[in-house]
Amino acid sequence: MRMGNGTTRRVLLKVSGEALGGPGGVGLDFQALGAVSQQIARAAHEIQIAIVVGAGNLCRGADWSSEKVHRADADAIGMAATHVNALALRAHLQLQDCPSEVLGAGSPVPQVHPFDSAKARQMLSSGTTVVLSGGTGNPFFTTDTCAALRAAELDCVELLKGTKHDGIYDQDPALYPDAKKLEITTFDHVLDAGLKAMDTSAFTLCRDQQISLRIFDMTREHAIFEAITGVAVGSLIES
Repeated sequence: MRMGNGTTRRVLLKVSGEALGGPGGVGLDFQALGAVSQQIARAAHEIQIAIVVGAGNLCRGADWSSEKVHRADADAIGMAATHVNALALRAHLQLQDCPSEVLGAGSPVPQVHPFDSAKARQMLSSGTTVVLSGGTGNPFFTTDTCAALRAAELDCVELLKGTKHDGIYDQDPALYPDAKKLEITTFDHVLDAGLKAMDTSAFTLCRDQQISLRIFDMTREHAIFEAITGVAVGSLIES
């Protein structure tokens, strides 16, 4: 799929670890991995796709942080877990005949190549789907922030954040039944209204780099494929 200026659409998809864990959101589920990889592989024929994976299905660093486990050590555990998810997703993409590679920060596993933005951009241009793991390689940064940073480094036009929610609302729908979904809004409006869209650092980075952010329910059938290919699912936030 080519943009209006003749360039190929390039997006970054943020996949939560829970999405790879099946109904329970824990561990690695072959059916869940298959469903996610099939949608990505379908879209990869026309779209350049980078993927950042979380690790909530295996270990969330913030959950380990306590008086006994230093936050830096807890985050290191979480970052290591993202390598496992990335390799599992890449294996399933290969089963779908989707050329893919894993690039990550701080992995001793040979199948996870060191992240290099120029190399990643070249891979994307050549039609290789790039799975990104290890977060930013530093503690105290969420995978949301990693996704925004990588989207900027890789010249992605849109960051697609897959969640269990179908977008963002003008107020908490769990508390206010009359809450209205925001189909299209701006970064400044979300910030001014105090709405929660994603990690603040990631959100402001997207705004400053003029990367559109789409928040959508990735558990719905075909939703990942639709979001990647530009269908108006969930909520779109832009400058």
